[in-house]
Amino acid sequence: MKIKIFQLLTILTLIGCGNKTQPQNLEKRNIEYYFEEVGKMEIQELIKRGILKDSLTVAEKYKNNGKNELNDDGFGKYAELKADVYMKFFKDYLYQEHVEYGNSVYVLYFTVAGFDDTEWDVIKWTKDEWTKNKSYRLNRKEIKNNKSVTKIFWNYDEGPKNLENIRLFVKNDYLVLERGNLYHSLYDLKKEEVVLNEESPWHTSDGEGKEEMNKWIKENLHDKIEIIINGKRE
Repeated sequence: MKIKIFQLLTILTLIGCGNKTQPQNLEKRNIEYYFEEVGKMEIQELIKRGILKDSLTVAEKYKNNGKNELNDDGFGKYAELKADVYMKFFKDYLYQEHVEYGNSVYVLYFTVAGFDDTEWDVIKWTKDEWTKNKSYRLNRKEIKNNKSVTKIFWNYDEGPKNLENIRLFVKNDYLVLERGNLYHSLYDLKKEEVVLNEESPWHTSDGEGKEEMNKWIKENLHDKIEIIINGKRE
């Protein structure tokens, strides 16, 4: 397979790295930010391993017939490198946003499941523990070892992606996860229990395409959640 360098750079967008230290106040981050970080890491590794001479130029050894595009050998090495970078970068949960309720903080994290599936996890922290440990990254082992941290629900996209307008919000004492302008998950904050959530909407909807999947989500999740959060609580 051949890939031109400008095509590669379209994928590997060069954006400056964010602050790696633990900030006092976390800013909301979208998933594009994290993929841009991965892109920068890939470019750096391509240069480090001699596949690129600089961010715009393929090394002579890996040029396809003298053109500024990767030959088969270069693309193969890039594929291996990309897998290594993904495994390293997405080994943790990555912060997107959080909301507070009572003495708890509910945090929305993003990561990649496998190589292409996108995953969201909502983690409950005690407010004191969150204040001491808030960070843009959460080690997955922390959930097992820290009694002040609890995963309350998660879901992922293994087919078509609902990556737009992702947010976590509270209404009528319910916690709602919205993706792609559709409500995916509902958690009762008073009863501390999951009311509605589907871990893999693509699989449950039989995977007939994004339109059909989102139709299923709207009928089986979004519409039901909308009625509940707008209704009168008992």
